[in-house]
Amino acid sequence: MKSTSRTIIGAGVIALGALVAITPRYIFPVCEYFGVRMDMGMGKSEHMHCYYTGKASLLIGILIAVVGLAIIIANKPETLRPLALVLAAGGAGVIFIPTWLFPVCQNADMHCNQGAKPMLIVLGILCMITAVWLGISSSAAPEPMQGTTNKAD
Repeated sequence: MKSTSRTIIGAGVIALGALVAITPRYIFPVCEYFGVRMDMGMGKSEHMHCYYTGKASLLIGILIAVVGLAIIIANKPETLRPLALVLAAGGAGVIFIPTWLFPVCQNADMHCNQGAKPMLIVLGILCMITAVWLGISSSAAPEPMQGTTNKAD
C-alpha cells in the first residue's frame, strides 16, 4: 500500500475516532449534559446510564484515533493487518457501548436515544467497514522492494 493511501486512510480513521469521542458530548449530547440526572430520593441524584456511554465512547474514540495515527506511521502489510483487527474491534466496541455494555435510557424520547445512540452505531459500522477495507487492501499484491530486479534465466 502506498504511503499516500495510508495517509488518507489514517486521517479518515483519526476523524472517525474524533467523531466517536465527541459525539456524546458535543454533536448529540447525552442527557447528563442537558442537566438531567436520576433522582434517587432524599435529595440524592446519580449519573444516568448514558453518562457512562459518553465516557466509554471517549476512551474508545481515543483508541481509534491512535490506530489511525499508527496506520499513517506503519509501512509493512504485516503491521497494517493487526491494526485493521484492532480497528474492527474498536468499531464493534463503539456499537456495543450504547446497546449492550452501557445501555442508554429506556425512554425513547430522551436525547441519548434520539441522537447519540444511532450516531455511535453508524460510526462503529463505518470503523468496521474501514477495517475490512484496510485488511483487504493490505493483503493485496506486495509492493516490489526497491533496488531489486527480476531477471529471467
